[in-house]
Amino acid sequence: MDYRPLLAQHAVQLTQDVPRWDEASRLTGLDPYVCKASYVCGVMRELMQASGLNFAAGYHLGSLFLALDATELLGRIVSGKRGTDHVTEVLRAGVRYLEDHGDPQIAPLPHSQTQYAKLRNFAGHGASQLPQSVVFDPSSTQLLLRHLAYVLNTMWKDRAMPAKLAKAEIQPLFTEIKGSRQPVYVNEIQKHLTTQQPADGIRHDSWRNDIVYVDNSSPPVSGTG
Repeated sequence: MDYRPLLAQHAVQLTQDVPRWDEASRLTGLDPYVCKASYVCGVMRELMQASGLNFAAGYHLGSLFLALDATELLGRIVSGKRGTDHVTEVLRAGVRYLEDHGDPQIAPLPHSQTQYAKLRNFAGHGASQLPQSVVFDPSSTQLLLRHLAYVLNTMWKDRAMPAKLAKAEIQPLFTEIKGSRQPVYVNEIQKHLTTQQPADGIRHDSWRNDIVYVDNSSPPVSGTG
């Protein structure tokens, strides 16, 4: 099945960063909105794959940080926020979207928006301290990735999302491929979508295995055992 129409079905005119996406459109022959949506898919897939690679190797702080980076990107999309002064608010928006639109077949996220912000600060800044009120178990990252994968496949049907994506401050990254300037991810994602959904076929996906509910009061999580 061809899933490329999934990204294009609610395409709108971009309202921000238009010259950059017009260039991406010219180089790929795609609508600017579709270029931006494809780029978002590519970035989220890479962050999730990198998180999965760390998760499989037992590097749990690195895995958590990358999964929360993907969550922050989701928050930037659905909030339409611009600038760098609202990163915590943007992350919280991503967590909130996962809470409201995540996979109904698995356990809900075990941490609150505030707790995820504290976990991201702890994982991203080596000198920081994690408050004792926030506990962490690697299975919580597994749940986070599972919900992210579900949302990456389903968010394109959300009628409120395109206008926010059109505004969100996300700019393409360009590179040279065989002497030709191209935006990264866009063509690769369009090729991927000819046979698979946005979050399908992700490498390092051991986190998709069956998981149990993470109880924050349990001894393995709270450290009381």
